[in-house]
Amino acid sequence: MPNPQEKPKDQFCFELGQFAVEQPVEGKKKRTFTGVAYSGEPIIDHWYWERVIFDLDSMQIKGRIPALLEHSARQRAGAINSHTIDHAQGLVISGDLMSNEFGSQVAQDSDDGFPWQMSVRIEPTTTEEVAPDQAVTINGKTYQGPITVFRGGRIREVSFCALGADENTNAVAASHNPTHQPKEDTNVTELEQAQAKIKELEQKNTQLESDVKKFAAEKREAEIKALTAETKTEFSAEELVEMKGLNDKAFAFSAAQIRKFSANSTPKKPDLPDYLTKHQAGGQGGQAPQGSALDQAFNQFAAAQQQGAKS
Repeated sequence: MPNPQEKPKDQFCFELGQFAVEQPVEGKKKRTFTGVAYSGEPIIDHWYWERVIFDLDSMQIKGRIPALLEHSARQRAGAINSHTIDHAQGLVISGDLMSNEFGSQVAQDSDDGFPWQMSVRIEPTTTEEVAPDQAVTINGKTYQGPITVFRGGRIREVSFCALGADENTNAVAASHNPTHQPKEDTNVTELEQAQAKIKELEQKNTQLESDVKKFAAEKREAEIKALTAETKTEFSAEELVEMKGLNDKAFAFSAAQIRKFSANSTPKKPDLPDYLTKHQAGGQGGQAPQGSALDQAFNQFAAAQQQGAKS
C-alpha cells in the first residue's frame, strides 16, 4: 500500500512504456528519441484510477509538447516533434533531446544501457465510469467493467522517468480512494464548464440590470413630462438632471410639493370697479345708452377724469 504520509503523485500521470534514444548520427547535432506513449490497452493497478483506458479516437495533441525529466518543469530535456495515433500501434511519438544537462543526462544514461521509462501526463475532457455489469467498446475492442474511460484526453507533456510503473505505484502516496472519481477541483473540464456557466449568468444579469435602468429612465421621463403639463412649469436643464437622479420616493415627494405650490400660486383674476361692471338702464333724456356696458363704463371713467382736471 502507498504510504499516506508521503506527497501524492499527480493522478493524471501514467508510466506507460520505454523510450528508445537513437544513437548519434554524424553531422547531426541533436539526439532523437521515439517511443509508444500509449498502446491503447487498459492501464491496471494505477494508484488512483485502478483500471483506466484512454480513447485514442478523441485524444488531443496540439503543437510541440515538452519532454521533461521526472515531470519537473525545471528539468526540460527535449520536445515532441511528431506523433501518430491508430488502433494498431496506439500513440507513437518522436522528438529531439536538448543539449542542456538534462537532455545530455538522458542520452548518456541511455547509451550506458539505462532503461528510461516513459510517463505521460494526460488530462481528460470527460471521464466515464463503466459499471461491473456493463461493457464498453473502445479503441476497436470491447472491455468489461469496472473500468474508467478517458474521453478527449489532452497530452500535456511526456517525461523520462527512472522508475517503472510498479515501483512508482508502491512509492507514491494515495490520499484519495483509488476507486473514487476525482473531486471537482481536479476535474479541469467540470471547472471550465462551471466558469463558463458563471460567465453566462453574469452576462444575463448585466443585461437585466441594463433593461431595468432603461425602463426606470423612460418611466421618469414620462413622469416629468406629465408634471410639466399639469403644473405648466418649465424646468431648467439643471433641475431636470436633478429630478432624473432622484429615487422614486424622493421624486414623488418633490412632485407633490411642486403641484401644491403651483395650485397656491395661480394668479386670481382681479375684481373690476363697480362702475365698470354695473349696467345702466337708461341714458340722459330717457334715451337708451349707446354702446356696450364696457364702452359706457369707459366713457364715464373718462368724463370723470376730465371734470377733475377742470376743477
